[in-house]
Amino acid sequence: MRVLLISTYELGRQPVHVASPAARLARSGHQVSTLDLAVESLTPGILADVDAVAISVPMHTAMRLAVSTSTIIRDVEPDLPIAFYGLYAGVGQAHTLGGAADRLIAGEYEAGLDAWVASLSGGVSADTGITSFLPPIRSTLPPLSSYARLEWEGEVRVVGAVEASHGCRHRCRHCPIPVVYDGRWRAVGQEVVLADIAAQVAAGAEHITFADPDFLNAPRYSMGLLKEAHAAHPDLSFDVTVKVSHLLQHRKIVAEMARSGVLFIVSAFESVHEPTLEILAKNHTVADMVDAIDLVRGTGAHLRPTWLPFLPWTEVADVVSLIDFLDAHLLWEATDPVQLAIKLLIPEGSLLESHPAVLPHLTGYRPEALGWDWQFADPAAGALQEKLSGIAEESSNCGAEAAETLASMAGVIAAATGRTEPRLSSGPGVPRLSESWFCCAEPTSAQTISLSATSVTVPALDS
Repeated sequence: MRVLLISTYELGRQPVHVASPAARLARSGHQVSTLDLAVESLTPGILADVDAVAISVPMHTAMRLAVSTSTIIRDVEPDLPIAFYGLYAGVGQAHTLGGAADRLIAGEYEAGLDAWVASLSGGVSADTGITSFLPPIRSTLPPLSSYARLEWEGEVRVVGAVEASHGCRHRCRHCPIPVVYDGRWRAVGQEVVLADIAAQVAAGAEHITFADPDFLNAPRYSMGLLKEAHAAHPDLSFDVTVKVSHLLQHRKIVAEMARSGVLFIVSAFESVHEPTLEILAKNHTVADMVDAIDLVRGTGAHLRPTWLPFLPWTEVADVVSLIDFLDAHLLWEATDPVQLAIKLLIPEGSLLESHPAVLPHLTGYRPEALGWDWQFADPAAGALQEKLSGIAEESSNCGAEAAETLASMAGVIAAATGRTEPRLSSGPGVPRLSESWFCCAEPTSAQTISLSATSVTVPALDS
């Protein structure tokens, strides 16, 4: 079978969720081609030589774009089988299955994807269950230089990305992962990840993002992997994502990560409103966040917190408290503008959709948005979110400097509250990736997909 694997969006990274199944399908004897719509175009010529299309949907933005992509494909090749696979594949299935997609494969998708492709030709996959992973095949994807870069101390570094694990041991209520994995976790395997890192270094990577939902779900496994990678590539830097509670639980490991090349740590702080942290089941407090800031900075690594500032019960005063926190703890340089504009997404099946704090605010399910609409208890907070979201999207689309965008957003917040603009205190310089959009943000207008008149050559990957 000739299979086209498509990625619509993977946070500015070369998509591992295309490269990994490409290896699995190639091993099964299929001819695999790939297309990353974040940096390439979908054209009719690409579709003419394939028997099936599978679209990766690891996050909300990717799923929304996948539905649009499928519509374009159906217009050109109405009989071409299409599957959605990945974390978000099951979201909105009453709206997508039988229309946008013929098959939905959520969670651990590789065996299911292999079986689906085999079934299209009347065959049976040789692997009928969850088997070990293979080193991803990235040769058909655009080069790493086409993707987000690391910007740090006047330097720009080429970035690669790997996943050492899938799933998460925790059940944060706003996160889509517990809906699919229910507290389960699965290791990709040290040899596979190290081989993938080595291949990306050979392709020019100078920095590697560990894209795991939480790098310290299994500290011994993760740290063994990190140390091996650092020993093999001592000039390589890394970034990881870790929960606040894990940072504080594994203080010595945080220092060890810094010594092993971890340049910065992403951590989902979410809010400085204590009741919100409880509703979201974050398992940390604002005091814990302050402790985590001091801990990470004390190791010489940098912290980049992520935020969820707008929820149904958010008041304008809560947003002011957040920017005061950024100012007090010198976090402005660690903040991407979109983080100040993110509004809670409640997809189908979310652990929040029946929560007592959320229910009174729901106004109905909107299939095209793949989630529930809700209203702010404080209309002024809703108006503020719309203004901030517009600024964040405009700056993302035109490539504006983060500092300028944050200043504009701070001015809007000050105008909405009648307060003096915050100081935007300058803290220690913080490394950042040039792709600032976020998996939990709505897609931007610039992320819409259209068919190009120019043919794109997609090299085939033989088995």
